[in-house]
Amino acid sequence: MKEPIAFYLSGDRVFSDREKAINQFYNKRYYGEVVEGKLFLSLIEAAYLMEWGKIKVFDGNRELSLRELFDLGRKKDEQFDLKFLVYRDLRKRGYIVKTALKYGSHFRVYRKGLDEHADWLIWVVSENQKMLPNDLTARVRVAHGVRKNMIMAVVDEDNDIVYYKVERIKF
Repeated sequence: MKEPIAFYLSGDRVFSDREKAINQFYNKRYYGEVVEGKLFLSLIEAAYLMEWGKIKVFDGNRELSLRELFDLGRKKDEQFDLKFLVYRDLRKRGYIVKTALKYGSHFRVYRKGLDEHADWLIWVVSENQKMLPNDLTARVRVAHGVRKNMIMAVVDEDNDIVYYKVERIKF
């Protein structure tokens, strides 16, 4: 097995300035975002790669455990665990998953590479989460406006995920 690549904590992301990290994770598998020669990963992406033993994450000189990384994620986002489950499921199915905050959703999902357009916007919810109809219609409208399908990823108490396509029908 290859030696895990070191990443360093920076706010709510981690980064590496190693060319190997950019080639292995961004150029080949579309993880993260390259800014000024550094590869930045979200905490969810970092947790996923750390779970697979592909990276190590350091806060200064101290290596973080996967549990500590999850704790950091939970501090910044109370839905971190749910989003991680959906992210991991989609990645395991071979999809490329990126953030979709500017679309009012959690993720945008690509079938092939980033040169393609994302097919779906994913909104992650727990099965017992209350939602207002306006939340749903707003997300469907945005997805429709950017020519993507709106998908609700519903996570139940057993951490099983069911995906629902939500669309507007005009009569």
